[in-house]
Amino acid sequence: MEHLYRYSLREAKSTDRVQLWKDSLRENIRCRDFLDKIVAEKFGGYNLPSECIQQTVKEFGYDRTMWVISNTIEQRSGDGRICRDNRTWAKSFNIPKSERNSEFALKCHSCLVDGLAGQVQKMYSELGLFSGKHIVQSDEPQDYTGKLLILRDTSLREEYRTPENQLFLAENGFGCSPTASGRKVFGRFLSDGEQAQFNRTDFLGIIDEQYIPEWAAQKLSELTEKQHHEPQLNM
Repeated sequence: MEHLYRYSLREAKSTDRVQLWKDSLRENIRCRDFLDKIVAEKFGGYNLPSECIQQTVKEFGYDRTMWVISNTIEQRSGDGRICRDNRTWAKSFNIPKSERNSEFALKCHSCLVDGLAGQVQKMYSELGLFSGKHIVQSDEPQDYTGKLLILRDTSLREEYRTPENQLFLAENGFGCSPTASGRKVFGRFLSDGEQAQFNRTDFLGIIDEQYIPEWAAQKLSELTEKQHHEPQLNM
């Protein structure tokens, strides 16, 4: 699957990624055409078959499919045939404003767009991923050192998006501190102990203890016991 570029053309120019932006736009348009075509073929006038979304996700992945649908909703501001919940969902993608966004907006009826938005959200929710509701809620910035964190779903490639792969044990790095200028957080995936590094912004936050699965609690205990005997990644 082609990489979904989530930033503006201006950002792409400043980071020498204009070709990536162009490739992503072209793929967005292809996704739009694919979904419009399959809806036209499958919609019988009463029910919208779930296979429309299923086949699109299979071809383009969740990220691009949701990007195209949410962009379409944003393009139809004020259209009362799209429900409030789906409008809120679409805004959460923070798609950069651009005159080119209309190029990958779906052409099908707004009622169908509303249905597609609901279907893709339901399908994605069935992955059972952790979200912001599973983290420790705090008004104060938190230190991540030694904490079990939840990775954002978008920080993982789609094929690795499972609840197990979202759990990450932070060990060190300037990014653990909420006041440090550095952003790197070093640690390991809880599921297999593989060492890795991420930016602080790649995490939703610290998982609330009540949501830690039994296997994770046991693994956390094992890793905590072993971590003093293993080499740490350099900051």
